[in-house]
Amino acid sequence: MNPEFGTELINPRAGTKTVFLATAESTAGAYVEIEMTYPPDSAKPPLHKHPAQAEHFTVLAGRLDGVRAGEDFTVGAGDELTVDAGVPHQMWAGDDGATFRWRTSPALRTGEMFCALWEVARDNDWKPDVMQLFGVISQYDAEFCLC
Repeated sequence: MNPEFGTELINPRAGTKTVFLATAESTAGAYVEIEMTYPPDSAKPPLHKHPAQAEHFTVLAGRLDGVRAGEDFTVGAGDELTVDAGVPHQMWAGDDGATFRWRTSPALRTGEMFCALWEVARDNDWKPDVMQLFGVISQYDAEFCLC
């Protein structure tokens, strides 16, 4: 699945919502940008990095907690955060949840990866196991690497 402007990916079990604001196609590969909503106290993603991509986050509402390059951080509404390529990180919503804009540059196949992860969740009653998720992310080694 290739996302288009306005594509919405909703995971009812995780309580997340992803809306594509820009895609690799719409930016000639320069970036992909989404608006993401995490529920209160969202699950922590694994520590990971993006080998050749930088990420820029702008918090619109709520709070994100996380770890970047081994240091804990918290960013709230109006705050911005950049994660450079190759820097290990993870982040999750605080007790109020969070809505934020998330730009990944260059786009590479990030949009397709988000869609593939959503599809494997949907196809497994919103409860994919670790190996099913790993099967997806292993196809996107230029975009995502576990630490």
